[in-house]
Amino acid sequence: MKVGYAYSSDTEHTLEMQIKRLQELGCDRIYQETIVGVRSDRPKLKKCLDSLRADDTFIVCRLDCIGTQIEKVLLLLYELVGMGVTFISLDDNLNTKGLAGQVLSHITQALLSLKKNVFIARIHEGREEAQKKGVKFGRKEGSVNKRNKDKPQQCRQLYENGLPVSRIMTLLNIRSYSTVYRYLRQTGAYPEYDSELLSASKLTKNELLKFKKEVYDNSHQLDLF
Repeated sequence: MKVGYAYSSDTEHTLEMQIKRLQELGCDRIYQETIVGVRSDRPKLKKCLDSLRADDTFIVCRLDCIGTQIEKVLLLLYELVGMGVTFISLDDNLNTKGLAGQVLSHITQALLSLKKNVFIARIHEGREEAQKKGVKFGRKEGSVNKRNKDKPQQCRQLYENGLPVSRIMTLLNIRSYSTVYRYLRQTGAYPEYDSELLSASKLTKNELLKFKKEVYDNSHQLDLF
């Protein structure tokens, strides 16, 4: 099926010209949209894209009909090729059918990946530059999130009542075992393995990791009883 989309932000005359061209190409269905102002949402375009299926052909007169931001346009083309939809832009002489679509898909994926990597690299550079100037990131050592200010004491109370760490996590909605152990250390209620590890300084690193794993497994298995 050939599906056309006509978009204009100025005059009805421009829209009519697009519709006429799409009709001449034999489009079975044509979506049209006129948006004046700074609105970025295009409900008719969304409806048009939702209607597309594999082996359909999506036709517009100009590439900017589907968007003006390069990243979003590239992502849309990548998704269309992945769906098996052929995209044609008449004025730009762009047709993604066959080998051209595969090449475009690879190029688009590479460009999107490049943009992501550049963004991450800039974040790291900014962070390093800030650290050189003395800026410290993260929560202050020993501080507790305000929403979790009561959890350390709650952890200690539950632990001293004999509940396994895994059950404490469930009851207090804590996602990490290490967080529970940190709360217990803050309140002075150390897990059994901490006191034993302190006196096990002669153990190798691998032996210490094995010992921690055994304690972790034992506390997790208590939930079965």
